[in-house]
Amino acid sequence: MKNASVSSDFAVRTCLFIGILALLLMLTSSVYCADWEHYGLDQDANFLYYDKNAMQESGGVVHVWQRKVFHSDNLFRIRQTLGEKYHKLMEKLTLYEIHCPTKSVQERTFAYYDNNDRYIDGRYYEFVRDWKKIMPNTDMARLYWICCSSEEKK
Repeated sequence: MKNASVSSDFAVRTCLFIGILALLLMLTSSVYCADWEHYGLDQDANFLYYDKNAMQESGGVVHVWQRKVFHSDNLFRIRQTLGEKYHKLMEKLTLYEIHCPTKSVQERTFAYYDNNDRYIDGRYYEFVRDWKKIMPNTDMARLYWICCSSEEKK
């Protein structure tokens, strides 16, 4: 009777381990399956990419991931500003919502990653309503053109 209890406990632990492993694989595969396309530099010469396969549109609002890889000339200043926790900072991922009809944008979530692709810190704004106009001739204007002109073509 004791052996049956031990073997069922082992089965539960094994199933739990396999479930956690499957969840971790799912989460990491979503990050590594991104199809990042370079679309420019920001005003500080940081490299900008967007995930062209993860854009989603709903009611005139496009959700798009932006990846900002910090230029080496900027890293010292950025790390000093953000603090010791960011001493290995390398990039920032941001989920933007772009409202195509009004040409405005808001940041929904962001995360900082180090030089080993490890998460450092981030924020998620659940009820944010902080729409800002997209200014012409900016990196956000280029992202707007990429996202909203592709939605109009559909």
